[in-house]
Parts: sequence; structure tokens; C-alpha cells
Amino acid sequence: MKRSDQDRLLREILADEALERVRTATLAAGVAMLRRRRRRRVIAATAVASAAFALLFATVMQRRLAPPAAQSTAVPTAATPRVKWIDDDRLLALFSERGVALIGRPGEQRLVLLDSAPSKR
Repeated sequence: MKRSDQDRLLREILADEALERVRTATLAAGVAMLRRRRRRRVIAATAVASAAFALLFATVMQRRLAPPAAQSTAVPTAATPRVKWIDDDRLLALFSERGVALIGRPGEQRLVLLDSAPSKR
């Protein structure tokens, strides 16, 4: 068979109508699959960015709405004893034999011992 006959026969086989439909369907399916993958990537990236933004927003709002931490010089321990609150009269009654005074505004008062006993050193 001559080369030209082979080429003509090959063109006839490859130009078949059914083969062209298979190629078109395969190409369409491949393009559709790539579009679905791209759409999923875009949706996933958008979801991650939205979640990060929501987390950042929640953190900022929590810090703005949280009351300021009480400033204390004491270091909390695991076995911190419970504090029993007493009123001014009971506090002064504990030091009835000594001269004491409560100095300062209500809520910020300090107990001052006026006649402190000499310390033993």
C-alpha cells in the first residue's frame, strides 16, 4: 500500500463521526470536572477566610467587652484560702486594746495602727 493510500485510510478512520462525538464528550467532561474543582477551591478558600475573619472579630469583641482584670500584687496559688469579709465595726473590734483608724474613702480604706507595739528583733 502506498504512503498516500495509508494517509487517506488513516484520515477516514480518525474522521469517523462516532470518534468525534467521543472526543467532544470527553473534552466537555474534562472541562466540567476542572470547573467543579476550581469552584470547590474557591468555596473552600472563601470559607477559610470567613472563618478566620469571624475568629478575629470574636477575639477583638471579647477583649473589648471583657471587664479589666483586677490588678493584684498577690500571686494566686492552687490552695488559696477563702477570704472572710467583715465590716468596719468588726475590724475595729479586733484591735480594741490598741489605737487604730480607718483612713481613706469607702472601699479604699486602710487600717492604720496608731500605737504599734515595738517589734522584737
